[in-house]
Amino acid sequence: MHIDMDAFFASVEQYRNYPELVGQPLCVGHDPKKGSGRGVVRAASYEARAYGIRSGMPVSRAYRLCPDAVFVSGEFSNYSLASDEFMAILSRYADDSRVRRASIDEAYIEVTFGVHDYDSPVEMAKEIQVVIKQETSLPCSIGIAPNISVAKVATGTKKPMGITMVGPDPKDVLNFLAPMDVQALNGVGAKTAERLKKHGIETLSQIQKMTITELWPVMGKGSSWIHRRASGIDDRPLIDNGPRIRKSISKDRTFMVDVEPESIGYLHETISGICNRIAEKLKRKSLRFKTVTIKVRYGDYTTIQRSKSLPVSTDDGALLEKLALGLFDQERDQTQNVRLLGVKVSSLSEDSQQAAITDFL
Repeated sequence: MHIDMDAFFASVEQYRNYPELVGQPLCVGHDPKKGSGRGVVRAASYEARAYGIRSGMPVSRAYRLCPDAVFVSGEFSNYSLASDEFMAILSRYADDSRVRRASIDEAYIEVTFGVHDYDSPVEMAKEIQVVIKQETSLPCSIGIAPNISVAKVATGTKKPMGITMVGPDPKDVLNFLAPMDVQALNGVGAKTAERLKKHGIETLSQIQKMTITELWPVMGKGSSWIHRRASGIDDRPLIDNGPRIRKSISKDRTFMVDVEPESIGYLHETISGICNRIAEKLKRKSLRFKTVTIKVRYGDYTTIQRSKSLPVSTDDGALLEKLALGLFDQERDQTQNVRLLGVKVSSLSEDSQQAAITDFL
């Protein structure tokens, strides 16, 4: 089974933080200030999506599409907590607790043996849906199939709160996939889909009917992979990838008005404030970092990112600030206004106290 939380960030805000907003168009993002705000939509509820609002859209445009939408800033720790709760529930249903976390809001579980305790796989999926809703307040959709890739496709066919099952017969799998757009396959992005469609290949049924030789001029080394996936063939085992390990912590600041390059004191102050917030989170989570990345977006939307890595991990906030400021001063274009500043720490590891010899005496 593939379990995908429906409009996850927006649902956390609606069903857990602001239940009075259930059923209303909601966006996770900065206040649009009646169309003059800065920043982008991080997530949109299904009600907001009905107006054409999508993730990554400027909040100013989202406001114009739906002036009645509610905008909330959101806090990542709330989403992380909800994710951990949802994953813990899945482990109770998975064979040998085998959960493969795909992202913060989706996962695969092996149920080959557990499903025999139910009248059908769909009945098991319904129970999982109900338990997740009861214990986390959040909706999810579930795809059931003989393998990982087909289960992923199945989930996307019926949302929100959908359950889609594809039977184990290879003919059923082929028939299920055949009418779908090539981009339905996980791993086929916009560029690959565009390449395929330039050659007149728009549906998975077309790929199913082609040979590897016929696909080669279009897909090259990826010909065998896409032919197998389009035919519903995926023999990857579902391997538990363990608890989620955070890979980075980042924070951005989008200015309401572009900041002139001469206002270096204000820009430095902003970076210092971001670093302080990241340092507090590192301490709170008992994490250390090795790599610092500075992000600068200029008034013309040109964006640069520059990084520097340390030889050892640290949680030193003063060092983080020094590195971030140094990268900014070294790399910034002194002729351009600044629209956004961001700092990220990565190559994270858990903090561990070094043992002293006196501990053993």
